[in-house]
Amino acid sequence: MSLDIRAEQPADFPGIAEVNLLAFNNQYGIPLIIAMRRQFPSFDPDLSIVAVLDGKVVGHILFSPYEIRLLETTVKSVNLSPLAVHPDHQRMGIGGQLIEAGHRITAEKGYPLTFVLGHPEYYPRFGYQTYAYGASEVTVTADEGLSQRLETRAPVSADIDALQALWWKSEAAVDFALVPEPTLLEWLSPNPQIACTVYLRGGQIIGYTRIHQAKPDSVRTFLASDADSAREIVGHLCAQYDLDKVTLPLHPASTTVNAFTEKPQTTAWSASMAFSFAPNPFDNYYAQARSGTRPAGRSIWPAPFDLS
Repeated sequence: MSLDIRAEQPADFPGIAEVNLLAFNNQYGIPLIIAMRRQFPSFDPDLSIVAVLDGKVVGHILFSPYEIRLLETTVKSVNLSPLAVHPDHQRMGIGGQLIEAGHRITAEKGYPLTFVLGHPEYYPRFGYQTYAYGASEVTVTADEGLSQRLETRAPVSADIDALQALWWKSEAAVDFALVPEPTLLEWLSPNPQIACTVYLRGGQIIGYTRIHQAKPDSVRTFLASDADSAREIVGHLCAQYDLDKVTLPLHPASTTVNAFTEKPQTTAWSASMAFSFAPNPFDNYYAQARSGTRPAGRSIWPAPFDLS
């Protein structure tokens, strides 16, 4: 029987979940991430592609649309994640066929760029360039934070506009920053171990954090309206969790970076890759980043990935 590669249909959902579960060694979070991505406004079922053999789903690839920031420009892009092939059908070229089909469809839909966090020996076969982005962080000691206690609570729908504005003020100049969608799903985590917190002063939102409560000294998302607010939030976190220091995912281009003495350290990873289908700011950014004249970009993976 020939292999049928096509867009997902609702009847495929159980097969997609099973293939991803088996391909990723029973990591149940992967099917849950896919299910949650389907709830986002940007989700496009045409970009959730299955390989079907004898009526059974044997492979799956998902391209999730994102707007990312490159050279202070918003670029339409897609993130390739996950790619899964049933263990009984691996090493038969199915994964490559899924990637090529996804590339063709994303290009037809007008996305000039795709990015992935994956095996650096595999994806370059399909045009991906390694060391495209990575991580950036700075460790701040407790004495750099102001001790003032802030009003805090979980995000609610009425906060979305203020949180979006806070993100644009804090992160818009960071290369490879993922622009959040205007939905509460961006600001609440599906993982009960991860606390998402809004910080207020005088009733006005001045910050937001996303923190795994088992690792409170390593913040996943940190937004602040200004330098004083950044230091106040750090002071609040250190007091709340009895910490001497806290590591923040700040980038040299984050607007609050000058609130602290230490400066962020950026690292590009070979597993962080991107591929351009059409001219866009990535090529210029990549040349500068690889030459060392521009710090590597940094993505903060959104809430669905808290399930992994």
